[in-house]
Amino acid sequence: MRTMSIITKVGLVIAGYVAACFLASGVVYVDQLFTSTAVTQASSGMYAFGDLLLFVGMFGVLALLPTGLALYFLIRVFRKS
Repeated sequence: MRTMSIITKVGLVIAGYVAACFLASGVVYVDQLFTSTAVTQASSGMYAFGDLLLFVGMFGVLALLPTGLALYFLIRVFRKS
C-alpha cells in the first residue's frame, strides 16, 4: 500500500480550506443575486453584517471536512510513533 507524502497531505488540507472559502463566497454571491437592490441600499450596514454572518457560517460548516481530514492525518502520525 502506497502512502501519501506529508506535502501531499498538507496540500490536500489547504486545498480543502480554499475550496470551502470559494464555496462560501459563492453562497453569499447567490444570496445577493436574489436580494432586492432597493432594500439593501436602505440598510446597507445590516445587510453587509448579514452577508458576513452567512459567509462565516458557511465557511465554518464547509471547513469541517478539511479539519477532520487534518485531524485524521495527525492521529495516524502519532499512532505510528
